[in-house]
This record gives sequence, structure tokens and C-alpha cells, in this order.
Amino acid sequence: MAQRECHLGRAAFAGFASAYVMALAGYWLEAVLGIGQIDIAHAGLRYVSGGRSGWWVVGIVFHLIDGVLLGMLFGAVVYPRFAVPFRKTYGRFWSHVAAAWVFAGLVWLFLDMLIAMPFMGAGVFGRRTGSIRPALGTLALHGVFGTLLGAIYGLRKC
Repeated sequence: MAQRECHLGRAAFAGFASAYVMALAGYWLEAVLGIGQIDIAHAGLRYVSGGRSGWWVVGIVFHLIDGVLLGMLFGAVVYPRFAVPFRKTYGRFWSHVAAAWVFAGLVWLFLDMLIAMPFMGAGVFGRRTGSIRPALGTLALHGVFGTLLGAIYGLRKC
């Protein structure tokens, strides 16, 4: 199986754009569906500044930087290993998205559920919130992230 070379610029842009839309979708989930614990900038704020007021911008910037780094990790490690094998089953476009869904699912599990949620005081899988909604909401957000990451990174003219 031929491995595709990594285009780090495209991977970085895909990660940035996906993280930006993910943040917007998180605000939508919070406002429209009333799912709390999804303010991505606030999570970044608590992680970086310990919750000091006025650092919201720092939280969203760190979220976007994480998106760029995760996009580059996807392009360099995950995409070459999953997109090509998935192509036989899902076709050219959907193989990119399927590879990114695998990646986004792992990011959701390890970074969000096992690190970020407990750090924010919600417990593992958000158990301390008393609801499954934050865990399912963030899973949906990571699905949005994965869909855009795979679609944007997988776009080619060849």
C-alpha cells in the first residue's frame, strides 16, 4: 500500500478551521440545547490561567493552537495509516472523513473525557455533572471536528 506524503500546511489549516467550527458548534449546543460544560474557551482558560478573569481570549487561542497541532498529528501519523485502507470500503472522500473520525474519537476519549473533563471538575466522562449530556455533546463536537478535518485535509486536485 502506498503511503501519502504529509502536507503539514494543509493539515495545520484543517486543524485550525475544524477547531474554530467546533468552538462555534459548542456555543450553539450550550445556547440552543442547554448543554453546559462545553465552553471550549472557558476550558482553555481554566487550563492555562487557573480561571483568572479576562483570559477568555487565551483559552480560545490555546484551543485553536491545539487544533493546529492535532491537525498536524493527524496528517503526519493517522491519515497515512487509515485513509488508504479505508478507501476500499468507503471511497475516496469518505475514507478521509472515516480516518479523521477514528482520530477525533481517540482525541475525545483520551484528551477530553480522561483529562479535560476531570480537570474542569466534571469528573471522568462528566460523571459529576449528573448527566450524560456533556459527554455526548462533546462527542458530537469531536464528530464535527473529525468530519471537517478529514474533508479539508483530504481535498486534493489529483
